[in-house]
Amino acid sequence: MIDTLKVGDSLVVHAYKHNGSIYRSWEEAIVLAIEADYIVLVNEDVTVTEVNGRKWRTNEPAIWIFNKKNWSNIICMFKDSGLNYYCNIASPFILDDKTIKYVDYDLDIKVFTDGSYKILDLKEFNRNRIAWKYPREIVNIVWAEIDNLKKQIKNREFVFAHEEARRLWHKYVDFKAKQR
Repeated sequence: MIDTLKVGDSLVVHAYKHNGSIYRSWEEAIVLAIEADYIVLVNEDVTVTEVNGRKWRTNEPAIWIFNKKNWSNIICMFKDSGLNYYCNIASPFILDDKTIKYVDYDLDIKVFTDGSYKILDLKEFNRNRIAWKYPREIVNIVWAEIDNLKKQIKNREFVFAHEEARRLWHKYVDFKAKQR
């Protein structure tokens, strides 16, 4: 299915929990780039639906990087206060008929403009790890991905180099201008 994907396609994004239940969906994300190890999506002012039916709209434009192999996806948020990142620890994505699907493993890393970061949702991870009996292999992968991301953040690698995130954003702005 990924072979038929092209820049400009509109996708839906579904996040699941380990028990197989969907817990959040984004109504639309636009394909910006298709690379060997990841795809880049963009969303602006998108409706997000929670498992309980609550709906909300994203506050700022964002670049969203979905890894094909790494256990994370990274949202680069362009806020008035600067560029921030939200890293979801999650399974590599699958593409199923214009829907990106992944399993969210609870832990997140919020990265601030200055490169400082905070690990979020440890209690949720531990609660779900026990309730849904995460296999030891997945727990190890989750912590290895946290370490991988911390290294990238510290060294300002990949999109954590603000220039790369801005380059991707400008690519989107150019793409959007050509669509008019």
